[in-house]
Amino acid sequence: MSTEEQKPETQRDEATNEARVITSQASVDNELIPPLGTMYYSRQTIDFFDNQTFSYVMGMNVPPMNWGTLSWSADVYTYGTGGVPPTDDNFANDGGLIYIVMVHRVTVSVFSSFSPDSWNTMKFGLRWNDSNLTPVYQLPSTGSEEISGDNYNYEIDFVQAMQMLQNLGNQATTFDAKYGQTFSLAQATQTGVAATGVEFQIKTVTSSSEHSFTQTSALSMLTHPNPGQFPVSIEADFSIDGQGIFHSTKSSSFNLDLKF
Repeated sequence: MSTEEQKPETQRDEATNEARVITSQASVDNELIPPLGTMYYSRQTIDFFDNQTFSYVMGMNVPPMNWGTLSWSADVYTYGTGGVPPTDDNFANDGGLIYIVMVHRVTVSVFSSFSPDSWNTMKFGLRWNDSNLTPVYQLPSTGSEEISGDNYNYEIDFVQAMQMLQNLGNQATTFDAKYGQTFSLAQATQTGVAATGVEFQIKTVTSSSEHSFTQTSALSMLTHPNPGQFPVSIEADFSIDGQGIFHSTKSSSFNLDLKF
């Protein structure tokens, strides 16, 4: 079991070159790593966007204006389950299933030359063309917040039992993958939808000086019946909108592989 309190993060504002400290209220309990000797498991970190600047264009023949920076990454845990080796030609028919758990970390910083409330909606999405890659959970789910003063408090409480193999594949064991996290957003709500892809978004409720820096987390669980169809090409999309005036989008792509 790994329990940790996330440490403050320091970023530098491009407009003023001043260091700013972002204090996270997140508390994490991570039990997604199976016991030593468990087969067909991997963990990797994917950086969708690493402190990348996003800009907007007010009109034709107007140079883009830098609005802020985005960092979005995910720890990706993959499991071959069902007590069936992924090398089995009848993997799905014999009860096998690939589980994929993504733990997202997001930081969005708006430059100090803009109002903290220059944005009102941020959207984060992952898209793919493989119809066998199925979203199951997106946490925290829509409407799950608890309001305390200016804070909208969220909890990720994930548990999934998985039948896995140990002892060189000669022994089946049940592993309970668990992940718990609590965090807060200031005068903003977070929604999560498990539909055709991964989708979560943040919407401001009312004005707050804390909207200059937004940190959030999310958890996605996907399944796939056929290990032979990996790697899967995935596109990560980010968009931010501001009061019907500002708009910016960014995209990146990566290959999701099992790595076991």
